[in-house]
Amino acid sequence: MGRSIEPGLLYIFRYFSGIAMIYFAIMWGYGITAPSYEVPLQVQSLMNLATNSCLFAYLSIPWLERRLRSWYLPFAIVAYTGVTVFSNLIYFFEPGADVYTIIARSWALVPILLVPLVLIAWQYSFVYVLAFTVLTNAIELFFLILVVERVSFEALPILGQPLIRAFAFGTVGYIVERLMDTQRKQKRRLIMTNIQLGQYANTLEHLATSRERNRLARELHDTLAHTLSGVAVNLEAIKTMLAPDQGDVSTMLDHSLSATRLGLEETRRVLQDLRARPLEDLGLELALRALVQALADREDIEAEIAFSGDLPTLSPDVEQSIYRITQEALENIARHADARHTSLSLKAAGNQIELTITDDGSGFDPKSALDNNHQLGLRGLRERAAVAGGVLSVNSRQGGGTTIRFTWEKLDVQDPDL
Repeated sequence: MGRSIEPGLLYIFRYFSGIAMIYFAIMWGYGITAPSYEVPLQVQSLMNLATNSCLFAYLSIPWLERRLRSWYLPFAIVAYTGVTVFSNLIYFFEPGADVYTIIARSWALVPILLVPLVLIAWQYSFVYVLAFTVLTNAIELFFLILVVERVSFEALPILGQPLIRAFAFGTVGYIVERLMDTQRKQKRRLIMTNIQLGQYANTLEHLATSRERNRLARELHDTLAHTLSGVAVNLEAIKTMLAPDQGDVSTMLDHSLSATRLGLEETRRVLQDLRARPLEDLGLELALRALVQALADREDIEAEIAFSGDLPTLSPDVEQSIYRITQEALENIARHADARHTSLSLKAAGNQIELTITDDGSGFDPKSALDNNHQLGLRGLRERAAVAGGVLSVNSRQGGGTTIRFTWEKLDVQDPDL
């Protein structure tokens, strides 16, 4: 019953209650002006008029829907059905009531009861259709037995009327429920197809972007990187040719050489960022292992790697974000943490993955690091996590090491509410 209300269902229910309200208002008004109009019919018309008026008002208040949530529609159906069924029982207690007349009048309620039946079949499972069918017809059958007083062969056609109606209700409810179930499955398949098309288009875009990034990397390597490297070599050569008394010129050359080397280092870092070859060549898990192993070999620290669970299908952008977050976190460990041990854990549970990177280094205050822009790349880590649709948290304290945790969850298209 927790399924969200199907689009258009409340509108149909409200429209029907409005039409029924007008109909019973006319019937009640006619009963007042017509002397021959029977009192039970007047009472029944008044009860149905009041019921449909209250139902129309109830279905016209959005605040109630937000307040009651999943109970909003069941409450309306139960209240409406209960009043409708029991209003028909007036005829059973009318003095001198004829059983066949009672049966004929009870069949007049079939169109009215079909509406909540269809709504239940539309919104819920067939179990609720059966419950509605059994309860509405069992109540009438019970009172019919009281009126007939004695079950005989002659009374069987009378007592069989609720059973025939129950069979008709069950058939209609089953057909509607099957149609709605088929529609929901088709809707889920359509959503899956759209997601797959989106992933396919994203993959093509990623491939085109990857080719362009590699082209830019080659161009920058062959032009800017070579040029800066050549300038650095020339400045070194010029510095060796200077006379000892040219201290000012030597200082200027040192500054220029330092700026050139810094530019060359940044260019090489950008080139490394442009090229994400490990992901393309090795896949996510092996690429992460390579990053951790490279840090362990370069910084001579102890490293642990743990993978658990089956990773869900990830888009290239998400894999790229995980790789870059790991790369930046490990680089921060190498530059700032002074750690002796680090660990990387990638866990998958259902559609959720969790990446955890820890170290036993010097640690820092995450808040002050963000305020002072001291911890390089920390802001970039959060931005990468947000772009991928995940959440990144940083837990660290001075002298207590650092833990970086990235969590990401894939959209579940099998949600029964879809």
